[in-house]
Amino acid sequence: MSYLVLARKWRPQVFSDLIGQEHVSRTLVNAICSGRVHHAFLFTGARGVGKTSAARILAKALNCEQGPSAEPCNQCSSCLEISAGTSVDVFEIDGASNTGVDDVRELRDTLRYMPSRSRYKIYIIDEVHMLSINAFNALLKTLEEPPEHVKFIFATTEPHKIPVTILSRCQRFDFRKIPQIRVTEQLRRIVDAEGIGISDRALALVAQRGGGSMRDSLSTLDQVVAFCSERVDDDDVLALLGMVDRRLLVDALEGCMQQQPALVFETVRRVDDLGFSFRQFCQELVELTRQVLLCNLVADPADVFALADDEVRELKMLAGLAGDEDWHRLLSMLLKTEAELASSSYPRLLVEMTLVRAASLPPSRDIQTLIRKLENLQGQVVGETMLCSPVVAPSPVSAEKDGSVKRQERPVREAESASPVLATAPGTETTDSSPDLVADWPGFVAMARKKRPRIGAILADVSLLEWAPPSLRLGAGAGSFLCQQLQDRDVQQSISSLAEDFFGQPVTLKVEGVSGQEAPLSLSETRRKEESDRERRLRDDALGHPMVKKAVEVFSGEVLSVKATDKGFV
Repeated sequence: MSYLVLARKWRPQVFSDLIGQEHVSRTLVNAICSGRVHHAFLFTGARGVGKTSAARILAKALNCEQGPSAEPCNQCSSCLEISAGTSVDVFEIDGASNTGVDDVRELRDTLRYMPSRSRYKIYIIDEVHMLSINAFNALLKTLEEPPEHVKFIFATTEPHKIPVTILSRCQRFDFRKIPQIRVTEQLRRIVDAEGIGISDRALALVAQRGGGSMRDSLSTLDQVVAFCSERVDDDDVLALLGMVDRRLLVDALEGCMQQQPALVFETVRRVDDLGFSFRQFCQELVELTRQVLLCNLVADPADVFALADDEVRELKMLAGLAGDEDWHRLLSMLLKTEAELASSSYPRLLVEMTLVRAASLPPSRDIQTLIRKLENLQGQVVGETMLCSPVVAPSPVSAEKDGSVKRQERPVREAESASPVLATAPGTETTDSSPDLVADWPGFVAMARKKRPRIGAILADVSLLEWAPPSLRLGAGAGSFLCQQLQDRDVQQSISSLAEDFFGQPVTLKVEGVSGQEAPLSLSETRRKEESDRERRLRDDALGHPMVKKAVEVFSGEVLSVKATDKGFV
């Protein structure tokens, strides 16, 4: 007896055998039980998901000698003939071979005759989208009002190619791709019944190659069994299907996320030595990266991805190596590389450089941290305009004729005189020069900007909390990036050294984190406040000018903006 392939031997015979299409089975069963069976059905979906099998089961349910019944007996002559494809009243027509209008006219001429032995004449047209427009038009009237003894069942993988006039006359059922876990379970039942020894991991690889198609999965299983006989080894399955060893995939991702280009380079070399396709390697990297990203989002990765326990542990280990942003970045790079591999003359170089580049990139930063840094940088740029005018170099002391010593007065700009007045700590005695030192804080910041621009930019944004020689207390927003900069030891040493040179005495620096309400305004904030007040005064003066008022009244207009003439027009 000739060998019967697994896809035909294990073809579904009743509605309950349709794996992953319970929504279709339930609807058809209820329709048969209630006697509300439509005259035309359209089954759509990917290849190998059960469309033609469902059409045969429906034909058997309608023509069963014990029915119509939701469960065909599969014992009567009608059921056996339909299963074997020899029924004289059930016609299976290939739409790709009978595309012309003459074929449809010939079919239409046979509709008037009653079925020979069965209850209904049933026409199953596979790949119906291949019919020509004229053939569809010839079928329209018959499809809308067929004889009571005729049923149509259409199957197609491309429903968008079917005219709307046909779609509106059919009950449409969309068949879904079968989940990998369901395919694996069905394959396990089949191999156990066939007496084939194969591991769950090998079955998962076969189901993965099937891509949601039960027929494709069974065809692949047939190929594996023919290669390995009744004892199937995991390595043999990998070799036969051209799939990459999972260890190589894990090593590649580990190297990318742990910044180890050498490990990535060695992994690519091993892939090349073993003769795997680099495009297949890249595709499996994409799938594994997807599983890593979804690992923390699903309740049970083992069920969703049909993985063993050790493979789930590997996924969780990989997910802990980096954040989601890093995995998303790697996935984008792999997808771009996979598309380029189709036309690349140097596949190894392309994959190698992509993975090495991914392993060389620093970890991505949280977006909120980057926003805070940009805001601080913006504040520093604004401070550039406040301290740009020249400052007279300070002289530590000058001698009077009577021999007394006092600090030389320094010119203070109008903006600097607006610096907030600071109180010394309670019970702290200050020298006579303390007020001058406090008032000259802007001069110190200007000097720092000239000698050490980075330190000066930091000082322009901090708040002077207290100057009680030899103690200098500075404040910044608690937890802010500026506060972290101030707490850096090198920054504090630089500030202390500059203050000692400027104020002429050793300085002890103290840094505190303060809230926005408690801290006095920094020089940058003072400058921005003055600019805002000036703009408000300018606008009020302009809107109150008689000529402006008259112009607005005459032209029924409105003032959109006010610009200072001393700064020029933009």
